[in-house]
Amino acid sequence: MSQSATDLILYKKAEVLLHEVYPVLKNFPKAEKFALCQEIKQAFYSLLKYIMLANNVKSKRRLYQEEVDAYIKLLLVLFSVAKKQKYLSQKKHLYFQTKIFELGKLLGGWMRT
Repeated sequence: MSQSATDLILYKKAEVLLHEVYPVLKNFPKAEKFALCQEIKQAFYSLLKYIMLANNVKSKRRLYQEEVDAYIKLLLVLFSVAKKQKYLSQKKHLYFQTKIFELGKLLGGWMRT
């Protein structure tokens, strides 16, 4: 019997990271509320969705894992933009970058199994 997506370490860590990002996004300028903030949130929601799909739809697992990989890369880009716009400190950017890289490593291990 396969485990549910919410039992996967990758899913759990992505969900925890999303909850850590919420308070940080509240400090972004109001002008970014419906732009960069929304893009970051949507990327996280899609990331969680594709982790669930990859876990549950065995016939398309590889395709959905590649979608997860794409959203991880998108999150790295979005956080880089936030840092360049000075919405994130160097310290926060490094923290989130490290956490996102960790998601990528977990995904890589999952893809190799």
